[in-house]
Amino acid sequence: MYIFENVNVFDGENKNLIPSTSVIVDNGKIISIGDAGPASKDAERIDCKGMTMLPGLIDCHANIVGLITAEQRFGVTPKTIAASTMRGIFEGQNCIENGVTTIRVDTAGHHGTYALRDAFDTKMFRGPHMIMPGRAICTTCGHGWNFGNHVADGPWEVRKAVREEIMAGADWIKLMITGGAGTSTERMEDQQMCQAEIEAGVDEAHARGKKCFAHLTISKAIREAVAAGLDSVEHGILMDKETARFVAEKGSYLTPTLGVYRRLVERGEKGLVPDYMYRKSLAVVEQHAQSFKYALEAGVKIVAGTDSGQDWFPLGYSMLRELEIMNEEGMDAFEVLKAATSNAACLLEKPQIGKVKTGMNADLLIVEGNPLSDISDIRNTRLVLKDGEIVARGEKRLSE
Repeated sequence: MYIFENVNVFDGENKNLIPSTSVIVDNGKIISIGDAGPASKDAERIDCKGMTMLPGLIDCHANIVGLITAEQRFGVTPKTIAASTMRGIFEGQNCIENGVTTIRVDTAGHHGTYALRDAFDTKMFRGPHMIMPGRAICTTCGHGWNFGNHVADGPWEVRKAVREEIMAGADWIKLMITGGAGTSTERMEDQQMCQAEIEAGVDEAHARGKKCFAHLTISKAIREAVAAGLDSVEHGILMDKETARFVAEKGSYLTPTLGVYRRLVERGEKGLVPDYMYRKSLAVVEQHAQSFKYALEAGVKIVAGTDSGQDWFPLGYSMLRELEIMNEEGMDAFEVLKAATSNAACLLEKPQIGKVKTGMNADLLIVEGNPLSDISDIRNTRLVLKDGEIVARGEKRLSE
């Protein structure tokens, strides 16, 4: 049992902090918020004066086992599968140390991710809870075809691919509908899945009780996917104002991933990523920021995600930077924190996380300062709890 004393609490839903209170955690749950009162003599009391407790962060777009730059020319082989899965152990630790306790995996190119999830769940290694899409589904020469994505052409092949990924254990289905920065044989503005393929993929996922998210860059494809019932638009890089309004009206979510393309530009200027990735990213950074602002103005439901995990953008750190950028581009700090907590939990249909409430799972982050006043205080990690256990401690020594 832990008793966190004198802590300010952001509950994931309300703008005003609960000031200088006590939070009791036991058996993986939040037992009470308020006066600690009598407690077991075995309880560990931790003074959190000047600190803020908030729900563990949720990254809705994490490439925890993506191939690193040096491996991409080889594609998915037994060696790269083993290497990327082993690297996922390190990325899982990065998540935990930066307060990210749940991730929705973006794309893997192989199914080694399932073993990684199980290793984290059984506490073999430190890492976040993982929500799995299996391999993303793309068309021939579509986005990520050379990274092991599930290639399918035509509505019936797409349906079969959805079925095969669900058979392998997928929690969500990921579609690659348009081009992106990550593959050399495409443009950002390419639409690679036709409307019939999009409708088949979304319908098959929903028919089998799974939600569907999709890599999307251009307005036409976004409208077709959202009209088909897509649950989550990823990136939305070249989304116009009218399309943002349409997404808001239909109730789909947006995971903007603003930081990843800026990071590609920063690394590309140093020659540390392939030139085609640098050039394509440089061309869209400003438009991407404008699309995000259209989404804010339209009232689109937004969740936080990073599209990170490669050698040039490690997980955990990338989430903290993403939240800062969302704030810099006009999103109120309160809404930014909701995007990484309660909003994300709602999209992922995980009602026991994303909030600091009595009875909720004790996936928690405690930071020095107040990120509602200064979003960069989210970097000041002091304690991270997963399933009610302290799994990371910051540098500051706490009185116990």
